[in-house]
Amino acid sequence: MTAMQDMLNDPVANFALSIADDLLMLGHVQGDWTGIGPILEEDIASSSMSQDDLSHALMLFEHLGNRFGLDADVIAYERSPEDYRCCDLVTVPDEFDWAVALTRRWFVAHWAAPALERLGTSDDDELNERCRRLRSEQGLHLSYLDDWMRRLGAGEGHDRMQAAMTSLAPQACMLFELPTGLDDEDHRSRRDEIFEAWSRATTAVLTDAGFSVDLTMPSEEHIGGRRGAHAKHFVEQHTEMNEVRCEDPGASW
Repeated sequence: MTAMQDMLNDPVANFALSIADDLLMLGHVQGDWTGIGPILEEDIASSSMSQDDLSHALMLFEHLGNRFGLDADVIAYERSPEDYRCCDLVTVPDEFDWAVALTRRWFVAHWAAPALERLGTSDDDELNERCRRLRSEQGLHLSYLDDWMRRLGAGEGHDRMQAAMTSLAPQACMLFELPTGLDDEDHRSRRDEIFEAWSRATTAVLTDAGFSVDLTMPSEEHIGGRRGAHAKHFVEQHTEMNEVRCEDPGASW
């Protein structure tokens, strides 16, 4: 069995990959907004958060690389599409609709916070310290995004944001699909805890902002990106992201 296969068969590694892959893909997708944000404040913030997401993903890939004897870039860019554990929400095309892009980012930021908190309770002190640092920076994202939700809920952007949330809610709930290898009772219980924290936090902000969205746990029969059954838009984004890497595998800066 190869080191990559060892990693993909490890439950804790799969949970870490679900977070890292979400941030990796979201960072690349959100980067398309660089220079075209609706206002200067959001243009700068969006670019900054995209860079943060990529660096946060790298921190988790580095941990997994150290643990399994793999290069972090190999983990990030040289897996087959079915070996990525991200939710397909992160690559949903926004068609340069800022309401969709903001809502997508907001849902993922609220997932990452409790997920990193749970991942940071492992027996690995080095992983726990990385998660502590990432939670702090993701907390800044959350504060910024929550403020925008409240501002838009009270303004003329309310209806566009409500439409975006209604459209994305089913895919947002798939953030809680259990990744491959985490289908035991203990991980189901942890998933339930994270979902409760996520839905409680998101509902509080939505209520303040005057939005209404139905958020329900996906059924275990619904198989999606966390188990490698990705949507077409993920495969397209994966191909684009890896285009340079595929031309020269193993290259480094």
